[in-house]
Amino acid sequence: MTVPFERTRALVQVKEFLEAMLDPKQTPRTPRWMRGRAKALLRHYPGLCEIEMAHKALPSEFGPVLPFSRTQSKTEIPAGPAWLVERVTARRKDHT
Repeated sequence: MTVPFERTRALVQVKEFLEAMLDPKQTPRTPRWMRGRAKALLRHYPGLCEIEMAHKALPSEFGPVLPFSRTQSKTEIPAGPAWLVERVTARRKDHT
């Protein structure tokens, strides 16, 4: 089951991924057609403000926009609602 926090994180990380596709320094071997497709998708992709508005309108579907990052360690838990941090921590303990 996807929780609102995970849905928001996915939106933010896909935006970062598409932006990286446009930067030849980050993705030097990306074909021109793929960069064009990423640019076209980003044209109508929601920005952080729109994602935050979605959270305010539908908090049961979208979590708050936090400083998510592709470079964040998988073991690191970003700041978030205390109940969510506890839930993620407990889930990780169960799987180790």
